[in-house]
Amino acid sequence: MDSIFQLKSVAINFFLATLLLSLGLHEAVGQLKFRDRYEKEVKPFDNGFTLVSLKEDGLALIHEQNKFLSGKKLWEVIILDPELEEKWQSDIEVKSTFGLIGYDYTENHVYFLFREGDKDFNKFNLVQINISTYAIQYFEIDHEFSFRVTHFSVVGQNGIFGGYVGREPTVILYETASRSLKVIPGFFLKDTELLDIRVNNNYTFNTLLIERNLLDKRHLVMKTFDQSGALLLEDYIELEKDKHILTGISSGLKREELIIVGTYTEGANNVGLGFYSVMVDPFSEQKIRYTPFTNLNYLLGYLPEKRAARIKSKSKERLDLGKSPDYKAHLLPIRIYEATEGFYFLTEMYDPATTNNRPYWNNYYNNPYYSGGYSPYSYNPAMNRYAPTPYSYNNASQSSSAKMLEAVLTLFDSNGKLIWDNSLKFDNIKKYAPEQSSDFVVKNDLILSVYKKERELIISTGSIREEPELDTLSIPLSNPVDVIRNESEDDTGIRYWYGDNVFVWGYQSLRDKSKNEGDQIRYVFYINKFEAE
Repeated sequence: MDSIFQLKSVAINFFLATLLLSLGLHEAVGQLKFRDRYEKEVKPFDNGFTLVSLKEDGLALIHEQNKFLSGKKLWEVIILDPELEEKWQSDIEVKSTFGLIGYDYTENHVYFLFREGDKDFNKFNLVQINISTYAIQYFEIDHEFSFRVTHFSVVGQNGIFGGYVGREPTVILYETASRSLKVIPGFFLKDTELLDIRVNNNYTFNTLLIERNLLDKRHLVMKTFDQSGALLLEDYIELEKDKHILTGISSGLKREELIIVGTYTEGANNVGLGFYSVMVDPFSEQKIRYTPFTNLNYLLGYLPEKRAARIKSKSKERLDLGKSPDYKAHLLPIRIYEATEGFYFLTEMYDPATTNNRPYWNNYYNNPYYSGGYSPYSYNPAMNRYAPTPYSYNNASQSSSAKMLEAVLTLFDSNGKLIWDNSLKFDNIKKYAPEQSSDFVVKNDLILSVYKKERELIISTGSIREEPELDTLSIPLSNPVDVIRNESEDDTGIRYWYGDNVFVWGYQSLRDKSKNEGDQIRYVFYINKFEAE
């Protein structure tokens, strides 16, 4: 009896030890841990903040104040360190007719781009701030032609402006050292659209164009330039006759290879049929890979299981007959993350409330941009994006509003082949326009996809080899006696920051129970930092 009892005891102890070990391992990895919080009291109708990632150097905040000095409007700029402590605060002076339309960070300088009014021939004002010395420089940029800007980035200390003169794509470089404009040759092409401008890790930048002509041979065109605008690489990638490119972005040369990924369709419509991918190689002919949405494992995760199964079954039947699937969807490209295993590509699916039914390649003039402040309790059409400009994204439908359905994360290998996918369904996320609502972190072998829903983070944790698991995490407050009375659902979100960190921001009405009744309520803008472990 004693030996049997001892065997049972050993078995129970082994089971408990194994259980505790597994729980401990589960807790140690694959979670977001709260690190720091920043709060700033605001008034309910103050203009809201625009956030700029300074990567490992912290965050920059800017907002328009209702204050004037010598006829100019004052904009408050705050620099936070990586622990969300204020390092510096100051006002910059901008003419009252100018509004913020772009921003970027590079080489220890943060840049804010302003434009006068909403006319395409109006001048720009570029403000450069050194985040070490806090020296401020103003650059007035005038041009003698009507220029509709759709992209803005900084490479080295030169501004890159992409857009259109008339119907023809144009890229202009502004040299801050000489304070001069330079039009980069090779872009005034008819029936051509500028899809993307992307700065690389080695002080070069990529431009991605698509030919929209009706000729038999059309091309996806990638050009890479150095920071002075000299052409380094040019690659013309032939498209299949029946394929039409809707969106596209390139990687940033963190790896040696360059990939182009985006969405495509067939026929004269602006709704995506699937993903395409191709490696850039000007010395050999490349084959573009086309992957219908229905070939992915999890893209239909926002639908009921039976309906998703019917769509996939019908699409397979059509593919077996040599036809295209009839399932199409609107997807917004967000960013590419370059890892050892390949290229992660984040997109978000949305359902537009109002759709422009013209073919996408005819929408030359559907790129409105924002040129003013906003309230923390109303929608900000200049929300923060990875493309360092708050222009409305040049998406396929230009909707007046949208319901964000799910985040779709895909992985492409070094040959451009799609090898893995996952999705994270959104719970009733509505925007005034298609807008980034989620982000992700890759930590060792784990992939954490996350979005913000009111006062919580919804997190999907998995890996290339394991099924994802869902979890929720409350967003902590600074003061334990505070109670959230209200949280804005409009100007709020989550973004990847640097390393294993993300930041979450929003606006809250808080009640401090420890104070007298008349002093209990305050309105705050907040940022919370979380780290993947």
